[in-house]
Amino acid sequence: MAVAIVQTKVQTTSTAATTNQLQFDSNVTVGNWVVIIWRQGSGNRTPGVPVPNAGTWSGVQDFLTTNAATDSRIYCWSAQQTGSATSTYTTTIASSLTSAGVMIGYELSGVDTGGTPRGSGATQNLTTTTSWNLIASPGVTLPSGGILIGAAGTTLLGVSWGTLTSPSGFTTRQNVNSGTANSHWVGDNLTAGSNITGAASNTTSRAIVTGYQIYLEAAAAEGQPYAKRWGAIPNNAIRARRMW
Repeated sequence: MAVAIVQTKVQTTSTAATTNQLQFDSNVTVGNWVVIIWRQGSGNRTPGVPVPNAGTWSGVQDFLTTNAATDSRIYCWSAQQTGSATSTYTTTIASSLTSAGVMIGYELSGVDTGGTPRGSGATQNLTTTTSWNLIASPGVTLPSGGILIGAAGTTLLGVSWGTLTSPSGFTTRQNVNSGTANSHWVGDNLTAGSNITGAASNTTSRAIVTGYQIYLEAAAAEGQPYAKRWGAIPNNAIRARRMW
């Protein structure tokens, strides 16, 4: 079964607080995969792994974009929601500090939760530019049935990158250049292909951080991808008929 987006949600904590919260519009179905991205809105803050209001979600950090000043981090965690359904996930800022921030959440079905849920992932810390790639050249291969989720932002908070032309081939879920944790982007690509880079540009030259992670589809019966499994059925049927 190919990975599919069940729902997404963007939620902003505009006033610095000890916690930042993401609440989906509907409960996450038990067994589905949840991806949570947090763009910090206050400098030099470390968030805890988000905690669900019900059930179990043991988030693993998939990527962390950062720069020398550590004030523009973008975190990405993911895991399977198990036990009970919930809509709400909360991160607590370390050392009793406070932070504003923006959380972007994905609920995904079809992820290979019983095998290898993750493909490749990486981050970049780019020098000042108006033209950049979400993924370093020569790019990455997105297997059939998978999803590639990416994020990018300026290396400093409180500055605008002007007008952003979003990464090519991606669907944008968040694109802002002002307000809390300004100048950041989050989006996804469900189209299989090779040498995917996600070329982007912004009108005001800035240093940029980027990160991405691929999530893979679940295997079909006999441990083979669906395309291979169904492709083999007619051949098996022909061989069976020839035996009679």
